[in-house]
Amino acid sequence: MSPPDYSKNLLYATLTVNSTTLFTYENYKLIHSITNLNCSEAISQELGLINASKTLIGSIPVSSNVKVTNTNLALYFMKKVITNGDGSNDLMTVVTIAHNSLSKTMILSVMKKIIDKYIEFRAKVDTIKGGQPSTGEFKPIMNKIIEQEERNYDLKPLVYNYGSIEPGGDRTSSNGNGIGNNNKTGNIGPGSGSDVIQPNNLLLANEEVEEVRQLMLDNINKLMSRGNRINSLVDQTDRLTTSSLVFQKKAQQIRQKMWLSKYKVMGILVSMVVFILYLIVGDLCGYPFFDRCVN
Repeated sequence: MSPPDYSKNLLYATLTVNSTTLFTYENYKLIHSITNLNCSEAISQELGLINASKTLIGSIPVSSNVKVTNTNLALYFMKKVITNGDGSNDLMTVVTIAHNSLSKTMILSVMKKIIDKYIEFRAKVDTIKGGQPSTGEFKPIMNKIIEQEERNYDLKPLVYNYGSIEPGGDRTSSNGNGIGNNNKTGNIGPGSGSDVIQPNNLLLANEEVEEVRQLMLDNINKLMSRGNRINSLVDQTDRLTTSSLVFQKKAQQIRQKMWLSKYKVMGILVSMVVFILYLIVGDLCGYPFFDRCVN
């Protein structure tokens, strides 16, 4: 039995919004054949750096010691800023892991279609339900996109390979992100249509770098502002604790003073009553020792 052809399929794909994973696609047959790779962990380790970078489209080697049919795996990503109805922005990131010899054009087409379809899906859900899409609703759509692109790649490989970086090819150049661009502008190849991502789409997408950078700076500022508010709350709590201890100590001192004042007044009243009784009895029985009454 011949080994599976890793060069025609994605191993793993995930859609995240603000670094939170929403939907995941796994090619279980291929993933289970790679015992020394955890795709989810590999993406989690790189996602923070990907979202913080200025690059909207790029690729990263997964690991130098992870090999599939003697070829390294690569991690590809595509980012896009989407605006919500309330005016806030979200950063959507699609990350895939695939065989290094898989057509880069096919991978880019998959990621772009996932982003476009999810934007349409979210807008439709917001219109119908007035809320965020629930987990799992978009996953069948995402799986269908990937499976359809892989079938198209099997049927029309030349459409995807034209103008892309392939081993031994010399018709392409790198854009600095590990993803090849056609040196010529226009369509990818004969018979290509809007279903396949075109090289000039990459140039248009990279114009959003400043927007992504601004979004990440805004998120950092929000985190810093939140940290300042937390520090302010901690300081206020400390001041309240100190004030309560001082108040408790003063309350005890006032209680002691009131106790002493109370007994002083009672002592004075008792003394006055005893003195008045002495005067009355002394007047009747004689002073100073009540001689008449005693005799």
